[in-house]
Amino acid sequence: MLRATLRGLLARKLRLALAGLAVVLGVMAVSAAMVTTTTVGAGFDSIFATATSGIDVSVTGRSDVDAEMGGKAFTPPVPSSVVPEVAAVDGVRSAVGTVSADGARPVGKDGKVIAVQGPPRSGVAWRGETGMVRLWSGRGPKADDEVAINAGLADRGQFHVGDSIDVLTLAPRQTFRIVGIYGFSNGRGTLGGDTQVAFVEPVAQKLMLGQVGTYSSVTVTADPGVSRAELKERIASALGSGYTVRTGDELAASTAAAGKAFGDIVRMILLGFSGLSLLVGIFLILNTFSILVAQRTGELALMAALGARRRQLVGAVLVEASLVGVVASAVGIGLGIGISKLLTLVMESQSGTALPVGLMVPVWDMVWAFLIGVGVTLVAALAPAVRASRVPPVAAMVASAAEQRSLTRITLFGAVPATVGVAGVLAAVLFDLGSFRWVALAGGIVLGLLGLALLTPIASRTLLPVLGRVTGWSMPSKLGRRNAARNPRRTAITVATLVVTLGLVGGVGVVAQSLRADLSRSATQGLGADLVISGDGVSARAGGQGGGPPTAADGRIMPTFSASVLDRAGEVAGVSRAVGQYVDSVQLRGAHGTVPSSAAAGDVRALASVLDIGPVRAPGDGEVVVDTATLSAQGLRVGGTVGIATQRAGWRDYRIVGSYEPSYLLRGPVFATSAAASLFVTRSPAIGYVTLAAGADATAVTRSVAGLLADNPEVSVQDQTQLGDDAASQVDIAETMLYVLLGLSVVIGILGIVNTMALSILERTRELGLLRAIGLRRSHLVRMVVSESLVMAVFGALLGLLAGGAAGAAAARVMGLSSLEIPWTSMALFLGLAVVAGLLAALMPSTRAAKVNVLSAIAYE
Repeated sequence: MLRATLRGLLARKLRLALAGLAVVLGVMAVSAAMVTTTTVGAGFDSIFATATSGIDVSVTGRSDVDAEMGGKAFTPPVPSSVVPEVAAVDGVRSAVGTVSADGARPVGKDGKVIAVQGPPRSGVAWRGETGMVRLWSGRGPKADDEVAINAGLADRGQFHVGDSIDVLTLAPRQTFRIVGIYGFSNGRGTLGGDTQVAFVEPVAQKLMLGQVGTYSSVTVTADPGVSRAELKERIASALGSGYTVRTGDELAASTAAAGKAFGDIVRMILLGFSGLSLLVGIFLILNTFSILVAQRTGELALMAALGARRRQLVGAVLVEASLVGVVASAVGIGLGIGISKLLTLVMESQSGTALPVGLMVPVWDMVWAFLIGVGVTLVAALAPAVRASRVPPVAAMVASAAEQRSLTRITLFGAVPATVGVAGVLAAVLFDLGSFRWVALAGGIVLGLLGLALLTPIASRTLLPVLGRVTGWSMPSKLGRRNAARNPRRTAITVATLVVTLGLVGGVGVVAQSLRADLSRSATQGLGADLVISGDGVSARAGGQGGGPPTAADGRIMPTFSASVLDRAGEVAGVSRAVGQYVDSVQLRGAHGTVPSSAAAGDVRALASVLDIGPVRAPGDGEVVVDTATLSAQGLRVGGTVGIATQRAGWRDYRIVGSYEPSYLLRGPVFATSAAASLFVTRSPAIGYVTLAAGADATAVTRSVAGLLADNPEVSVQDQTQLGDDAASQVDIAETMLYVLLGLSVVIGILGIVNTMALSILERTRELGLLRAIGLRRSHLVRMVVSESLVMAVFGALLGLLAGGAAGAAAARVMGLSSLEIPWTSMALFLGLAVVAGLLAALMPSTRAAKVNVLSAIAYE
């Protein structure tokens, strides 16, 4: 029996290879995710372990805002008086204050800020060739207008000793002269791809920390015989709870966390693709083995007649599946390792540094990826295997192996989850179910898709003839659509991949388009200003839908501009008013616990005139005004007090002296303008609102205001249309990533149609020969096969897009979006891609059908 199975497998190797390709893609993505993240994590561990190898203990300020709740938090600087305190601790050999902070943004020779993806842009105080630092050319800075830069920045910006370089920090743009270029003792010009600008110490303190006489950390080395852990405990005891004390190992792990976080993002993307690939691959494998079993009904029945038992028949099919899974999984792991190498090279080129480790292959993760691939193949082949075992021996006498079973049972099975699913979606849309609303929606969509999959056979019997008439009226077209409708079960399994994939595409498209329109409308709704001054993305994140933190990164690197810009903008001809808004991240302590929130500072009455937030009282020292939504959510009231943790001042109680209606650009507590200097990380405004006088030339005013920002390449002037587009662009990256993942799964859908068409051509060899014998030309056969493939592709695409669009509309409604937008262009594009997919899927089968030998095909077997 095993020998017969293996020979049959060799005879069907091309067909099984198509099914195995789905497993290859899924396992490839899984293994690539594991290898890439392991390699990146090990690389960053090595880089920062080397960078901190000379540090026994590090002392930094304790953040006033919890980083886990409010994003990446600002770390307060350490006063210089702490250095002698640390040095006096028993067991300390040396204690040195250092300045190193993210936020020194160098401007390239093209006038644009040099961007790096992930690594920090550090500003440091030059302390000479100490530790790992080694001068490669020039000397260290000695004057306030001199800097040294690391070789990584020199390569990125094509800078040389003697060149000028502009740098943006907490202060506005300043120009410095490069007097030195340095690298590190490990021979690299950068640590993990970062860029570094080294100032003289007082300048570094002022620009990077906001005040002279402070350090970002104190680096400590221990006396011989004193362990790092023991010294850490001594220093922590001496300084008290106001500082964070870590060993060098703990510092290295913390520093490498950012790189690992980037690796985790790559891991999630690849694992998402692999999961989707394996999911749709199940349909492809199921379809392949279902067709193979159907075509071998006579063979299996004859085996049963000769004495083969049911478990042997099941085993025969599962042996085929296991061999396919083993080979495909092994190939997938090999390709995944290769893809990981390419991804690592891309990340190294983007970051400007090479990882100090080779490709790290986690053995046990590879074993799991292998087992997943084999397991998915066996699961998908199990149902056809059980069906094969039930073939009665008398079937060996039947000429046709195509079994047509009633659709009544599967239709009834599909109607139940479909009905329950639709009811769940309608309940979520029409009723306020509280915390269960999203559960009802998600459960309803899943059940609805399951029911749709089970109802696809009966739907194909009704819809395929209609679609066939649209695609063509000729005899070959009629034959093609009848062939597609002949076996509804097979057609349903074939198009299931396209239904699932394009269903997700339709849902994502509707939600993304509706969210984009909602964000664009919210950003400009009630906005009385004609122009908005802000850094890239700052205005889009200043308040947002939920009042989240204004930036996704550290507040120190948030684009800002000088307050004098607003004063000069107010003097431009045609400008009636220019108002500034300072923004930052804080935490609120309300009746329901501590939550992160965006915060602002500014002239509240002036802001009210441009943001439509209603009349509001201006706060004084120790006072805030809070939007009504936050007051309600946190159980606060006007006249009471609220605990607020700001980045620089920590927890304090503030009196709530007024409330306002929240807007897209303003939400959370608002302080007086003067409070920004002592409470916020950035002491400059991040948003400016410019109102034009009646009859002013908007183009000329925009040009004049933009001229005031010529020295700040991170900040621009936008009108309301551009502001709306900027807000809507938040959706673009996520939407593009999802489309890429779904687009790759469409490839598997095409493979499914190719597989079905190729196998059906083999099944209908005698039929094709008879058609040729009665006068059907080769071109007619090609058109018939193309028509069949096209009808199935369009059927699956329409069913998926309609179901997905309906699910997306329900999700948009539950999300509370202000309008429902259907991306007709995207829908039409994907439908057109389905048509192309149908045509591509028919190429090989139609060519094979046209080459059928008439006499061989009609010969009696």
